[in-house]
Amino acid sequence: MKTSNTLIRRSFQTATVLMSLVYFCCFAFAIEPIGTIGQPFPEQHAFLPNGNILRAVPTHIQVIDPRTGAVIDAFGERTHVSDVVFSPTATHLAILNYAVDSVTTTVNVWDVNAREQVSQWEIVGRSRVAAFSQTDPLLAISFENEIHLWNWQTGESLGVMIGERRPSETCYYFNNGSTCTSNAQDHASVFSPDSRYLIVVSTRPDIELWNIKTRRLEGHFEGHTGNWVEDVVISPDGTYIATFEQETASVYVWDMESRQLLWKAKSGIGGISDFVFSPDSQHLYIATKTVRLRRSNLGPWQGWDDQVRVWDVNTRQQVDTFGSEFRSLKEIKLSPDGKMMLLYYWDAVVLWDITSKKQLWIWADFVYGWDDALSPDGRTFVSTSGYFIKIWDIPSQQMRLFVSAEGGLFREFAISPDRQKLAIGKDPWLEVRDLQTGKVESQFQHTYGIADFAFSASGRWIAAENWGDILIFDLENPETVQRLIPPNRTNSISNHWLTFRGNDEYLVSSDRVDSHRRILLWKREDDKFAFHRMWQIPPFHRSSGSSVRLNPDGSILLALSEGGELQIWMFTPMTIELVATLPGVDFPAHFSRDGRYLFTNRDDTLQIWDWQAETPLEHPPIPDYFDISQDRSVLTSYAETGQIQIWDGNALLPSQAVAVEPGGKQIVILGEVKRNQLLQNFPNPFNPETWIPFRLTDKSDVMIQIYNSTGQLVRRLSPGTLPAGDYSSQAQAVYWDGRNQIGEPVSSGVYLYTIQAGNFSATRKMLIWK
Repeated sequence: MKTSNTLIRRSFQTATVLMSLVYFCCFAFAIEPIGTIGQPFPEQHAFLPNGNILRAVPTHIQVIDPRTGAVIDAFGERTHVSDVVFSPTATHLAILNYAVDSVTTTVNVWDVNAREQVSQWEIVGRSRVAAFSQTDPLLAISFENEIHLWNWQTGESLGVMIGERRPSETCYYFNNGSTCTSNAQDHASVFSPDSRYLIVVSTRPDIELWNIKTRRLEGHFEGHTGNWVEDVVISPDGTYIATFEQETASVYVWDMESRQLLWKAKSGIGGISDFVFSPDSQHLYIATKTVRLRRSNLGPWQGWDDQVRVWDVNTRQQVDTFGSEFRSLKEIKLSPDGKMMLLYYWDAVVLWDITSKKQLWIWADFVYGWDDALSPDGRTFVSTSGYFIKIWDIPSQQMRLFVSAEGGLFREFAISPDRQKLAIGKDPWLEVRDLQTGKVESQFQHTYGIADFAFSASGRWIAAENWGDILIFDLENPETVQRLIPPNRTNSISNHWLTFRGNDEYLVSSDRVDSHRRILLWKREDDKFAFHRMWQIPPFHRSSGSSVRLNPDGSILLALSEGGELQIWMFTPMTIELVATLPGVDFPAHFSRDGRYLFTNRDDTLQIWDWQAETPLEHPPIPDYFDISQDRSVLTSYAETGQIQIWDGNALLPSQAVAVEPGGKQIVILGEVKRNQLLQNFPNPFNPETWIPFRLTDKSDVMIQIYNSTGQLVRRLSPGTLPAGDYSSQAQAVYWDGRNQIGEPVSSGVYLYTIQAGNFSATRKMLIWK
């Protein structure tokens, strides 16, 4: 934003009040989302003594009925940055809310049965490690390398534990000598069942025993030989403690009284994510997370390890294994009677019957994808996590399809223009699936590393980036895959972006070589594409990195600086020209259907621009905007709950002149035009029709004349005598059907259009691209 905007904004304070009344009705219906996709994202779980399930979601706490899967109650309030700590029996919990603008933690303790807040206090510091006592109203919280005790009923501080803690030491991580962490940090803590001791594990690496009565460090559990200690649990009878190293999948079991290491074992081929003792203390359940084994860096995926392994504590042997079809096991929770277990995966939460080894309930209607997108018509939302494809119906807001990668790993995807097909990478294949059923219709084999898909307008061709090259898949000839090699091919080519345009006649791609962005035009000849032309965009002054986006008809190119500046380039088959620069703007960025407005991200909030005037519009704030349908009717954003919010994109666009925040330009105030203007036609390029917008300060006779590139008059358009006003909307702008004076269609190329209105005249360029 330019500094002059501040002065302009001050001078319009009174006008803004009036304008808000005039335009309130325009935006009133766009303030709230029109729908929501998915359930709040699950983060943590615990079993209640009555068998119900506690679930922490990003904004609050839910109580779940395990028999129906329904939410039967909700309470508590979480901030955007917070953690939840459950007591051992889940009768109480603490919500640690962290202040974003200061190093402060607000601790809120809740009585779960009564759904009432018991106490609240503030701590000057931040911690994500806390533990409840099993017998006394004690809460231990670690922060700033200290362990503090609090009475959670009153919020009273009981003091700091005393003892010289070990510094961070050099340890071994996958057989390479390295320092486990740059600073000593506590990872987890747990009280003994009688509340006499507190065990704390950390990245030093160390396992400490603290005496609660004396408030002193009493000793250590010696024998840990690997990298940092990730977590600690204690058996219900207080006899054993167990710890694990996440990446090396090593679990350690100690005798609590003697502090002697009883045994150590490697559990599974993956990393360990969680563990818990059985109610009788005889078994240890260990959850292992996904590991993807390959023959080489480019080879196929060979194995998965998402299982719960059951170890007999006394015999030190693995006695059982169970798990479901889901991948990336993150958390396990055992019911108080030991008969059921919650298995929390990346894509779903499963209620498991331990005796029968069967799934009792699955919760999967939440979004946790690597890649999310709307269909072109805005009626379907697709999210892929790598392991599953989840598909929601926008009108009903219901998840209607859940498709497994079946041992593979999904990559990027694209939705066909007719909303019938889904192209998705699953090395070594490109799969084309029916978007309604999820069934594979065709497969194309390719080398590994395919990314950045684009469907052609007809849906026949699919373009994909592959290690700097472009692969063209022809659905009518699936046995043939064409590889397009960019000119001046080097190993430094990266960051492709692809789109088809012009009735599938052209493929537009963008890549980056060193610090320069290149725009490449590929032309189709029969069923093959060949290199046609290339342009090079110089590096931005703030950063050498950039990304691109084309408007719906492929005529405007956006190049985004990583420094937060968006440049808009006019792109034709012959030229490329910088036409606008928007400050402080980030991706995603999408044009409106007529190409006049631009939806962007500014400070993690939606900002819509009249980009020709380089002017941001005023509209209700929508945080975390990420996609919009091709017709711009449906806009999506991420909610704090992890859900997807659906907005009416058209309602956000002005139907008449609107209040704007100026970008160093003259603006319209309450309908009064301050200067004559001839604006850029839209769409541009076009085929075959376009609209020519303008603004008049006085009543004038208006004449629009169109010339070809040699200066010959092609068409004269005379709207007649018009009053002063803004003629920039499609309903008021001058229409041209792409024909000459005798009604013949004109050919492709650059044309000039001029306006004569009283003493005012101006000229601009436009392009017909057929």
